[in-house]
This record gives sequence, structure tokens and C-alpha cells, in this order.
Amino acid sequence: MNVNVDAVVLAAEALSETDRRLTLYTLERGRLYARAAGARRAGARLAAATEPGARARFRLWLPEGAASGRVTGGVLTSGVPGRGDWFRSTTALFLCEVVDRLTPLLQPDPEKHALLRGGLTAVGRGALAAPAAFLVQVARLAGYARPFAGGTAGLCRALDAWDFVGDDAFVDRPGDLARVEEQVVQWLAPHFGRPLKAWGHRRALERFQFKTEGMRRVP
Repeated sequence: MNVNVDAVVLAAEALSETDRRLTLYTLERGRLYARAAGARRAGARLAAATEPGARARFRLWLPEGAASGRVTGGVLTSGVPGRGDWFRSTTALFLCEVVDRLTPLLQPDPEKHALLRGGLTAVGRGALAAPAAFLVQVARLAGYARPFAGGTAGLCRALDAWDFVGDDAFVDRPGDLARVEEQVVQWLAPHFGRPLKAWGHRRALERFQFKTEGMRRVP
């Protein structure tokens, strides 16, 4: 049967020289897979819509009850957040990877779908608190929340209540935000199944940026 879905592309892998296999998080059907024939061809109409982190309106051929189908049409509604900025785009991939690992197939959750869209939008505009707030909120929605103790407890409560619009209340606490991210990733690690690739890339970028900035300050 043919269905129209509002989807965020969580992951994409090459199936052949011309085709991609997408992992989609859809508002209507939850997480599922779809083959995008021809998406890897130069100049393909759906090339941008099938990149991880992109949001698109897809038409799928999807058998009833199946978790895998194929893309028969679509249109890009929002590109990869932070395109042109390596750190922001890697952070966007990190958010997508978290949802991919924590979300069962064919279980739609409008609140989690809205959270992912809001998190990606905030990352795209460079909101410092976006990754930490996303992690705190997605852990709760996925059923893995726990009380946060110590010096980050108040910050975690504030992040859990944040609507991803503006982040003036958090801009002076980059170190605390980083600690919250580390804390939640470590807490969720057993549920991820294997290390998060995007998280590793993001941490490597942070270390490189810190080292580079330190070198620039040396007279």
C-alpha cells in the first residue's frame, strides 16, 4: 500500500552504486526502513532528502504491518542542520543516532518525533544547550529516565523543561552542559547496544577545537 509520511532520516547506507537504504523516523508509522532507488546518482532529485539529519515528506510503498518498504516519491522540507559547519552537522547526526538506537520499529510517538525535530532545529541555529536538553528529554520519553543527583540535578530539571526556543539561561554553563551530556550518555550506554559513532566523532572534534583554540591563545 502507498502511504505518505513526515520523516526524519536517521541513517542512510549504500545498497548499490545508485540506491540507498534509509532508516526513517516517521510521525505516522514510527521507525522503519525504506529503499531509495537512484538516490545516489549524481543530480538525483531526492539526494538531499535522503541524507541523515534531513527532514522530508516521503511517499512510500509499504506492505501492511511491514517495517521495510521503498520510496516512491518525496520532497525535502528541511535540510541537514548545520550544513557547512562540521561540529553542528555531527551533533545533528548524534541526535539521530540516539533516536535510532532507543526507538523500536513501528512504534509511533508524536512527542518523541516533535522532540527530534525541535532538537535538530536548535542544533542548526547553534543553541549550546540543545544536545544536553535533547538527551535528558529523550531518555525520559524512552522510559530510561532516572533522578539526577549532585551538582547537575537542577540543570537537568531546567533542560527537561526547555522548549528549544532560545537558550539564554544556559549560555554561561558550557562545562555543566558537557557534564550532563556525558552523564546521560553513560547512563544510556547499556541500551545503545554498541558505542555511538557520532558521539565519538563529536568528542574528537571538541578535543581538536579545544587544542586549536589553546594554540591560538599562545603568544
